Amino acid sequence: MIERIQESLLKTQNPDGGWGTEQDKRSQTEATVFAVLALHSLKEPEFAQPLALGTQWLTQQQRADGSWPLMVGLSGASWVTSLGVFALVLFDGQRPQVVRGAEWLLRQKGRTLGPQASRRFREAPETMDVLLNPDLQGWAWADETFSWVEPTAYALLALKKLRPVLDTVEARARVQEGELLLYDRMCTGGGWNYGNKRVLGEELPPYPDTTAVALIALQDHQDREANQVSLRALRNMLQQVQSGLTLSWAMLCFSLYGQDVAEWRPLLAKSYERTGFLGETKSLALALLACSEGASVFRIPQR
Repeated sequence: MIERIQESLLKTQNPDGGWGTEQDKRSQTEATVFAVLALHSLKEPEFAQPLALGTQWLTQQQRADGSWPLMVGLSGASWVTSLGVFALVLFDGQRPQVVRGAEWLLRQKGRTLGPQASRRFREAPETMDVLLNPDLQGWAWADETFSWVEPTAYALLALKKLRPVLDTVEARARVQEGELLLYDRMCTGGGWNYGNKRVLGEELPPYPDTTAVALIALQDHQDREANQVSLRALRNMLQQVQSGLTLSWAMLCFSLYGQDVAEWRPLLAKSYERTGFLGETKSLALALLACSEGASVFRIPQR
């Protein structure tokens, strides 16, 4: 499986150096980042040139304000800036680009629900339609919109990776608030839904891929009860999962938490044989990372 995925990533790289969501699709930042992370983890000479081209594509796509657009042909800033920062921090000589990207991230805040929601949360939280702390601001999928779990987790990963070079009061404060938001949004019984834990009195279920990404972002708090409860919830959720994307995220998460992932490798291989992951670049790259030593690229440096 690993060899076939490697071949696929090399074959589907676009002439401009980036990757699309699938073969022959326009290059886009998210797909290119995960392909670059996968090739970087292999550390073999045959991947040096495509890796260099992918890295060059990422640097060329960065906007003057430090952000990245979703894909070629779109000029607006996007949530994928977190991914661009996270990838380029792995490479020597990219510090100016990385710091500009991080500074853009620090300026972004998800929209609040306003003073009335804040008052209800303090005085009568049980009356709220959506149970969450409305004052906590993480990161959003789109500018001037509400904070969600995954973009907040990606931003935390990027900023935590940068601690050795960007350990400012502002960065520490934003990281702390982002962490508080994730813990506030954790579902009853552990794990994370896409954005909330309870709506109109109904408990929302956690999803395994969202849970894995959140846990990876919170890996520097492994001993917290919330993390351990969510790890157990993730393991239980995987009993019903066949998705290669989800299995890969979970394996990377378990590896970062020091847990054995041998039992999941056959399931991931079976999923690939059955579907080929539908040729999706992100799924292929994450599977390659999960089956190699790729979890190390997600490891957060010690404080």
